[in-house]
Amino acid sequence: MRISWIFIIPIVGVLLSSCLSNTGANQTPSQLTKDTIAILSYLKQNNIDANELAAGVYFVIDSATDGIRPTFKDSINMKYTTRSMTDNSIIDQSTTPKHYALDSLLPAIRATLPEFQAGSKGRIFISSIYTPTNSNWIFQFHLTDVKDYQLKLDNAIIDDYLSAHSINAIRDASGLRFTVDTLRTGSKVNLADEVLVNYTAKTLSNGAVVDQGNSVSFFVSNLNLILGWRIGLQKMPEGSTFTFYMPSRLAYGADGNGTTIKPNANLIFTIKVLKVTHH
Repeated sequence: MRISWIFIIPIVGVLLSSCLSNTGANQTPSQLTKDTIAILSYLKQNNIDANELAAGVYFVIDSATDGIRPTFKDSINMKYTTRSMTDNSIIDQSTTPKHYALDSLLPAIRATLPEFQAGSKGRIFISSIYTPTNSNWIFQFHLTDVKDYQLKLDNAIIDDYLSAHSINAIRDASGLRFTVDTLRTGSKVNLADEVLVNYTAKTLSNGAVVDQGNSVSFFVSNLNLILGWRIGLQKMPEGSTFTFYMPSRLAYGADGNGTTIKPNANLIFTIKVLKVTHH
């Protein structure tokens, strides 16, 4: 049986882990620089307008939908073709939908798939430092289905809370609910932007403050940023304040975060975008 290269698998001299920063023996700054130049050249030559998610990882949403997004250990179905960027040869493919757990996939693929919604099609351009074949990849796929058992539970709880508190929130297909507290006309946040924010985080269950920060700066594409923030910030113009009612699967999931945020905790984030810096 042929090995599927999109899984996390041990290769001689290469051990892929759960973080994009730990990419194995072929990870060197010079190799990443070479790969980035090659990928950007390929994108330019083929007139492809791609988004950068992380160093050496770019993606394009070819067909968007309003389905839910995969997170954590979600179960997904997808068709895909993996090609070498050098000669366009096929490395691996499945022309019929195959079932995967998100956390079983290669880190670069796993980190990028939450940017796509169920039913969508896209491409991921991946540096060789993240691939077991030591070559730059083009991963083209159709995300046919995402299982959403926890999301349904989360949303039922959040919707009950909103109803009980007479809060008229906007509903995003991702499962995120939000209210626009103050709307300004500043520049809207994009994935590649750096933002400066004030925020407060509370638990939905009892309103306890579990985190807060003032004048905190970060990139929206930062892979350590929870998915609900990456989705929500891109709806906000500079100077605005939104409140997000965030299901656990868009926050910290079944693991929680330390002792303050319990597993499967739904959260309330109030965020003010002080400044947007485009890159």
